[in-house]
Amino acid sequence: MLIALYVIFILFPLLPLLPSSHWCVRFFDFVRIQTAFIQILLLIAGFIFWSSFQDIHYILLGLLAAVLSYQLWLIQPYTPFYHRRKPQATFHEDKLTLITANVLQTNHNYDKFISIVKKNSPDIFITMESDQKWEKAISKAFPEYKHTVKVPLDNFYGMHMYSKVPFQTADVKYLVEQDIPSIHCELKFAHQQFNLIAIHPAPPSPTENETSKERDAELMIVGKICRESKDATVVCGDLNDVVWSKTSRLFTKITGYHDPRVGRGLYPSFHANYWLLRFPLDHLFYSKDLHVTKMNRLETFGSDHFAMYYEIAFPLKDTDVENPSIPEDVHEEIEDIIEEGHLSAKKTQGNPRIAL
Repeated sequence: MLIALYVIFILFPLLPLLPSSHWCVRFFDFVRIQTAFIQILLLIAGFIFWSSFQDIHYILLGLLAAVLSYQLWLIQPYTPFYHRRKPQATFHEDKLTLITANVLQTNHNYDKFISIVKKNSPDIFITMESDQKWEKAISKAFPEYKHTVKVPLDNFYGMHMYSKVPFQTADVKYLVEQDIPSIHCELKFAHQQFNLIAIHPAPPSPTENETSKERDAELMIVGKICRESKDATVVCGDLNDVVWSKTSRLFTKITGYHDPRVGRGLYPSFHANYWLLRFPLDHLFYSKDLHVTKMNRLETFGSDHFAMYYEIAFPLKDTDVENPSIPEDVHEEIEDIIEEGHLSAKKTQGNPRIAL
């Protein structure tokens, strides 16, 4: 029995290395913290229950330790034990405050969420999974947020943005799937123009998309948009992806953007009700000219996600940051991911969604 468990927890954490994007493969990217903990227990159990060691025991111990080391290597940057970015620029004293929250469409605890937003009083807050009922409750409670983008949907992919900062432009785009919006805004803050992009792609799961192709394509398209922009940019939302996945790491590679979790901690934002099954799914990436000075996970309000709070600093002097150079094979990989995502979206177009 113990040998079988060793084999399972040697092989399963390596499944995401396969080229397959099926949900049952991608799932093992999400549970790296949980499987790493089980691997540690299995290593201890091996020394306790194997009274005499044979060659197979040494091989299994070595392989399990190697896979555990690989998982810890992936997770390590998102812990306080990793060095945190220390920018050299001088920043404006005014900081943009932002809350992002997947409110859960079936959650009707509007008052609790409203009290959280009022308590933190952000310049901008973004809701995901917000339908017409959420829009009615929120809009009535926050008349001071005069600048809004509202996309109320009842498919668990509605999205709203409420801002005290005026929009210079504000667009709703459907980058991959025709029923999943993203919000793209241009604003001016601390005498600088910047872009704010909010996304919420569907996850690979047995009740949503069978593969991660659509999600991966949306993130790559946003990455290309970021590369084409010369302005400071923030990308945020429920990405339905973990920060150490290949897709998230590829996004930061092609944009050069930073993740505020690096050197701070995991800040697992889902599932709010089950601490053993928590993953960092709600993200914020920001261009190098900006700096996130504060990041908090806020209290629960009935959703399966925690809301996230950020303070973003802008440099006193507007600076252009060059895009990182990427080799031709990476360009081709990005285009392939986007093409596969569009093809997969066309095949599943019209299928009903049953969000978890």
